[in-house]
Amino acid sequence: MTQINNTNDLLHFIVTHANSGVKNWFGFHQQRIAGIHTAYEIAKLHADKMTPEEVADYAYRLNNAIYNKLVKGAE
Repeated sequence: MTQINNTNDLLHFIVTHANSGVKNWFGFHQQRIAGIHTAYEIAKLHADKMTPEEVADYAYRLNNAIYNKLVKGAE
């Protein structure tokens, strides 16, 4: 199991999987890991301005946008 402790670990994880040759390198499991990490980072920075639900909703929408626009290349 991969443990993500910081953004460098996350970047290493993503690059390693992107270079693996596996077609579905950013699948559901990877998206969940990235989304959870993103939500915690947003919460750390914006806990005084956003509710937990707003943080989770934003992380979800951001994760979907990253997948659709950057991974899949959709417009």
